[in-house]
Amino acid sequence: GTMTDARLLSRRRVIRKPRMPKRSVVLALCAFSVGLIVNLFVARGAAAAVGKVTLSLEASGSIAPRGGLLPVDVIAEIERGWHINAHQPTESFLVATEASLVLPPSITAEPLQYPKPDRKAFTFAQGKDLLVYEGKLGIGTGLHIPAEFPGSRIRVEATLRYQACNDTVCLPPTTVTAELLLPVSAEVIANPGAGAARPTAATGGWSVEQWLAKRGLAFTLLAVTLLGIGLNLTPCVYPLISVTVAYFGTHAQGRSGRKLALACIYVLGIALSFSALGVAAALSGGLFGAALQKPAVMVFIAGVMVALALSSFGLYQLQPPAALMQWAGGSTQGAAGAAFMGVTMGIVAAPCVGPLVLALLVAVGARQDPLLGFALFFALACGMGLPYIVLAMAASSLTQLPRSGEWLVWIERLFGCILLGMAAYFIAPLLPRPVRDLLLPAVIAVAGIYLGFLDSSGRSLRAFRPLKHAVGVGAIGLALWFGWPQPVERAIEWRELTPTTVDAARSAGRPAVIDFGADWCIPCVEMLHTTFIDPKVVRAAARFEMVKADITEETEPATKLLEQFQVRGVPTVLVFDASGKEVGRMVGYTSADELLEAMAKAG
Repeated sequence: GTMTDARLLSRRRVIRKPRMPKRSVVLALCAFSVGLIVNLFVARGAAAAVGKVTLSLEASGSIAPRGGLLPVDVIAEIERGWHINAHQPTESFLVATEASLVLPPSITAEPLQYPKPDRKAFTFAQGKDLLVYEGKLGIGTGLHIPAEFPGSRIRVEATLRYQACNDTVCLPPTTVTAELLLPVSAEVIANPGAGAARPTAATGGWSVEQWLAKRGLAFTLLAVTLLGIGLNLTPCVYPLISVTVAYFGTHAQGRSGRKLALACIYVLGIALSFSALGVAAALSGGLFGAALQKPAVMVFIAGVMVALALSSFGLYQLQPPAALMQWAGGSTQGAAGAAFMGVTMGIVAAPCVGPLVLALLVAVGARQDPLLGFALFFALACGMGLPYIVLAMAASSLTQLPRSGEWLVWIERLFGCILLGMAAYFIAPLLPRPVRDLLLPAVIAVAGIYLGFLDSSGRSLRAFRPLKHAVGVGAIGLALWFGWPQPVERAIEWRELTPTTVDAARSAGRPAVIDFGADWCIPCVEMLHTTFIDPKVVRAAARFEMVKADITEETEPATKLLEQFQVRGVPTVLVFDASGKEVGRMVGYTSADELLEAMAKAG
């Protein structure tokens, strides 16, 4: 019995040994485990935060101008898959991205200009849109170097405080630094205000730099190619349609493979000439389209269009000069002829393709990479030329369609009239004002009377005659609309731009708006009849110095003004506040709402 009792007691002790702990002990262990996991995660996140953003400082030149302004950019490259909050985030509890500079004594900096953030939704934000930066971020400023600066070099240190997040987690806030060392010029610059107008990257809301940073070169080239297709809707490019139909309808006969090859060579000629002009303009830093300021160039372009129009009217066959074709060892129907026509058309079209080219120029000028410039402009021109391959194939087969002769002749003459209208447009700025205002309406009216009622082509086709009459009446109506005297809008009193305009406005304590335009610039003319006669703009302009810079003709004063304000294309509108600081720069057609928004920033 004793042995049995002892064994039972032993078993009881064994059974009691694995007893579950109390609830408080379990909770304590859980809290310890959770704390350990959180600490490990935070430590791992803190380590991972290093390297999410790489910071650098870039100056616009290799030497700081003594007595002048040195534009500087704080460049932050954010690792793919991560983002940082905007400088002014949507929620107050979010860590704002904040840059700061440490400068040598006596050197001051302009206020930092943060770019426009992206608006995106993330999982951790429960679907709410947040303002963030991704890819490559540029924060602009300008350093004022006093003329009496004692040193021979400057050291600038930039610090960026940010919080990196991906779609699910956010890392602890951290900072990253960079520095810039530059020599200071030995002499004081002659024109200390030359760099005061710092250009921004605002070009119609489409930033090539952002595309390059976020999507890479391949995707950027594809996007530029697609946008190039849209350039065919611009008035300056549209005449290429008639030239393509006329040329290939006459010279591209034969097998489909040969037609396609000649069409590709034609487009390649456009692309090569277009790329050469774009890269030359980007590397020189000059105004894209500045060639149109030269009267001889404008006369040449108008002459080319008249020659093409006369060919459309059947006075002669369209072909390059015989001497040139003999030198090229080809014929007008061969590859050399197609290439020559493409190069000619590329030269005619290149200066008139608008804000997209200005955006490319800003990107190429900032990178100072001629290969990148050539690639971007080549892709743009190829996109512009793709529809002409289809047109060339169709044009070469139009003569094979049954009974196509009469209406095809009329279509060709319609294109000829369009070319004459474009020639009048290019030559008009060189003529006196009364003749200039009436030339284009007169050409349109004569074309309407000729096409609708005088030309005999298509009269035998009963169904075609109403179309001819409709086109004629429409053209006459359009001519009357263009030529009808418009009421002169005198609500805005414009002043002529001089090198001291901004300084004078600052002395008077008034903000200023400067409009750079030209008579050969189609968007500039549109803005005069839309944006600058808008009642809201007229009322807002009463408290501004409204200044106009006419660069229709290339003169030495006009060139100096373009350099002083760093204007690279027209139309360009600059807005300055009462202190003389540039608060807005709009390139390309600017609507009334966009201008009012920029004017509101001037206070």
